[in-house]
Amino acid sequence: MKKVSYFIIAILVFAPFYSAGAQSLKGDTERSTILWHGEKIGGAHDGTIDLKSAWVKIEDKMPVSGSVVIDMTTIVDTDIKNDGMRKKLEEHLRSDDFFGVADHPEAVFSISSSEKTVDGLMVKGDLTIKGKTQPYEFLTQMEEEDGGFIFRGSMDIDRTLFDVRYGSKKFFARIGDKAIDDIFTLKYELYLVK
Repeated sequence: MKKVSYFIIAILVFAPFYSAGAQSLKGDTERSTILWHGEKIGGAHDGTIDLKSAWVKIEDKMPVSGSVVIDMTTIVDTDIKNDGMRKKLEEHLRSDDFFGVADHPEAVFSISSSEKTVDGLMVKGDLTIKGKTQPYEFLTQMEEEDGGFIFRGSMDIDRTLFDVRYGSKKFFARIGDKAIDDIFTLKYELYLVK
């Protein structure tokens, strides 16, 4: 009787780790890309930022948990041709006015669940930028490739929710034509491999 009881307990404890189709994949930092886009009155800027690491647990072809880490120190502008002006913008984006990368070198999205929709997968979790964490969800497209997966899509993020207030009309009502949009966009291709 004891052996049967121990067997049942073992099944209950370890079954979640052996669920059908479950696998844990890591991010391919060489192939993955993240492009950023921000707008202001009379203009816009574009650039890149690097994926630092990622792991995602896939169960029945659905992301159920995981963590995606972005290296905030790698913010680069790609639209300004003048080296001095480009460097000035990049330094400003890394400063405390914006993302404060000296104290907050990473941004993290922690996956808690996902669900299928008519337009793709809705991924849910918590987004941490500049030390502030907010619930966040976004739509993504998922494709299988060589035993792994590719996630493609974009994320519109309200920077003011993460205490990035510089140039925001929400906090500087008289800023006029120097206002910067509160929403910035990340367009990504995340490659997950075994």
